[in-house]
Amino acid sequence: MKIVNGILILLVFYGAGTLANKWLHIPLPGNLLGMLLLTLALCKGWIRMDWVEKASGFLIRHMMLFFVPIIAGVASYMGLISQDPWPILVSLVVGPFLVMIVSGRVVQWYVNRQQDQRDQAKPNLPQEGRSFDA
Repeated sequence: MKIVNGILILLVFYGAGTLANKWLHIPLPGNLLGMLLLTLALCKGWIRMDWVEKASGFLIRHMMLFFVPIIAGVASYMGLISQDPWPILVSLVVGPFLVMIVSGRVVQWYVNRQQDQRDQAKPNLPQEGRSFDA
């Protein structure tokens, strides 16, 4: 049952991202907006990780099934791709690398910001002036 509930939560965020893309005309794909909303909800604590962990693990384990139609479609264009493969190869290497770098930096910035806010909320207690010479 946890997997079904988790998939429903993931679908809600996917739908919210798609609607935000259509209604607000944000120049990002709807699925990416949904993922950003899900990341925000996880960081803020609105959604707990254990609610979506099993569903996301299930989907990741079976991710290759989602790529079968795409692979079959690309296979029909192999002649065209083989004429000039460099743009595709560069985008396959550079694109994911940039996504990993930017995603990591954004999450790292957010976590550091949260830590700084927690540190500022702590009261600064004065240190006692004791020495060992007593």
